[in-house]
Amino acid sequence: MFTRLLLALLLSAVIAPLGMATELEVKVLQEWSGKTPNNSLKSLAPESGFVTATEQWKKLWTAWRPGEELPKIDFTQQIVLVGVVDGPNQVMLRPTMQIEEIRFVTAGTRMAGPGFGYKLVAVNKAGVKRVNGQPINAASASEGSIQVTVIGKLQTGLVAIGGETTGTTITAKGITWELELGSSEELRKMAETLDGKQAKVTGSLERRAGVEVAERWIVTVKKLTAAGAN
Repeated sequence: MFTRLLLALLLSAVIAPLGMATELEVKVLQEWSGKTPNNSLKSLAPESGFVTATEQWKKLWTAWRPGEELPKIDFTQQIVLVGVVDGPNQVMLRPTMQIEEIRFVTAGTRMAGPGFGYKLVAVNKAGVKRVNGQPINAASASEGSIQVTVIGKLQTGLVAIGGETTGTTITAKGITWELELGSSEELRKMAETLDGKQAKVTGSLERRAGVEVAERWIVTVKKLTAAGAN
């Protein structure tokens, strides 16, 4: 009996590690960090969390770091991970590798205020099939968009820990979406006028990963009126 028990313990000690996934730190080839007060530029961050094509990389870099020379990235060999946090905050992003998948979580300092902080990290993609569950080959295609119209109660002037809010929301049937007004003074004045009232919003819906809130749904507003208005 004792011999069988000892053999079972020895086998479990050998077999168990074989079934465990090993998490390895990913070597960072290049990285860039920054902040911008223009919230509307945040919509350029890829929903997938990474960039796989030169055209997409150029568009992102030119908008977020205007006037700076575009770094050369060989997208046949590399990808660029993109981390974004709301508010004028510094961003932390540490990628790890586990079974053909790069995983990373974006975190940041917790200062409230306009704009957003970002971090761009170039890594090799050899042996990588997914990033945070997203296939890297599928991400090179256009991500598309979801156009929505929402009628509900609007609130503005909101704050959150780490600045993790656009500051304006609309709630309908118990569901709340954040509203991205960008740099439009007209939209901001309209939001202030409609604060606490029923409003009609038209725009594009996107999902963003957060820190305090794991999943945020945000409407980038194209049109904002009082409910019932044309």
